[in-house]
This record gives sequence, structure tokens and C-alpha cells, in this order.
Amino acid sequence: MPTLARNPHLMAPPDFSSENFCLAREQLIADGGDHETAARQLALAWTLNNDIERQEWDRQMRQEQQEAADRERQEEEERQRLQLEQERKRELALQEERKKYRHKHAPIPHDVVIPTDPIIIPSQVAIRKLCKGDFVELYYFTNKGLRNAELSTRSADDDALTLLQTSDGLHAFVPLATAQAKGSVTKDEDLSWEEFSEAAHRLVTAMRENSWPDERVDSHVKFWLALEKSETSWSTQPA
Repeated sequence: MPTLARNPHLMAPPDFSSENFCLAREQLIADGGDHETAARQLALAWTLNNDIERQEWDRQMRQEQQEAADRERQEEEERQRLQLEQERKRELALQEERKKYRHKHAPIPHDVVIPTDPIIIPSQVAIRKLCKGDFVELYYFTNKGLRNAELSTRSADDDALTLLQTSDGLHAFVPLATAQAKGSVTKDEDLSWEEFSEAAHRLVTAMRENSWPDERVDSHVKFWLALEKSETSWSTQPA
């Protein structure tokens, strides 16, 4: 059956007893009968045909609805596929960026305690001495010594070398920053009490950071405390 253009459920039967269907009635009553009977026959035929068209219409509607649902499903699947493809491309691009700029995407720990004390960075000479366990002048940990260490770090290349004579009379190449630091070190006995107070606790911290044994650190602390106590008692005596 051809595709129906109108909904047969909404169609009403015509008046087959009207003049418009006179010719059709006359053809039915040619072999006997009357116009009223012919009109009923025409109405019955129309009803039977309308029932068939209604069934066909319902079938067409179901088919169109199914086709529309299939199209919508396919369109949704295509949208999801494109979305997944875009997300995959973004993830690949992000992975490449993370590889290229690792510091930018490095995770930030939330349980890190932010230090409230200023960061102390002594000269490389002092650090090397601490690592070896050698004697280290307090000067390196005074305000002046730390400022000089900072200036030396800014002005001298870490790889720059200079020629110096060692204690045994030989000449050797040493880092330029080391040579600069050696030439401006104040001996411990020449430090003021203010400079001594500045340096003592900083050196204790540096000793612990460089894995000095606790008993060595404690002995230095006791010695410096005794010196401070002695200086205080002398300063409070009447002249």
C-alpha cells in the first residue's frame, strides 16, 4: 500500500445518500434494490477500506517512530564517540605537556610544614668543612659571613678556578668562591659577642644537618653556653 498522507483515524464517512453519490448508487441498483440500500453498501465499503487504512497508518507511525529512535540513538553514539575522542586527544596532549614541563605539573604536597625561620646558606667552604668534620670558623655563620657567601655565590661561577699556594708550599687550583672566602675570614677570637651569638646557634643547626654525632654537637653547645655565661657575669660586675 502506498504511504498514506492523511490520518484515516480523523476522517469521517461521506453522506452516500447525497446527490454526489447518485451515480454510484444507480450502478449498485441496476440489478435491483433502492437508493437507500445502495447508500448503506457504499458506507460499508468505505468503512472497511478506512479500517484497512487505519491499520496501515498505525504501522507507518510505528515504523517512523522506530526509525526516528534509531537515528537519535546513532546520533547520540556518534556524539559520545566524538567526545571520547576529544577527551583522549586532550589527555594525550596533557601527558606530553607533563613530560615537557615536569616542574609545572609536579604534585604539591599538602602536609609540608612551611619553615618560619630564615634559610641559612653558608659558603661552600664552610659546608665542605662540616662534611669532612673539620674545624669551621664561626665567622661563616655570622650575618657578615652569610652576606659575603651570598655575594660570592652571585659574583663567582661555580666552575671558575684560581691558582693558590697551599700550606705546604705547593700551588693548586681551587674554586674562586673558596679563594674569596678564605681571604675575608675573621678568627673566632676576634669576633664580637654579638657576632658570636649570631653564629653559634646557626652552626649547631648546620652541624646537625651534616650528620655530626649528637655528643659532638652537645659538647659545642655546652662550651658556647659556658662562654656566654662567663661573658654575662663579667659584664654585670661593677667597674
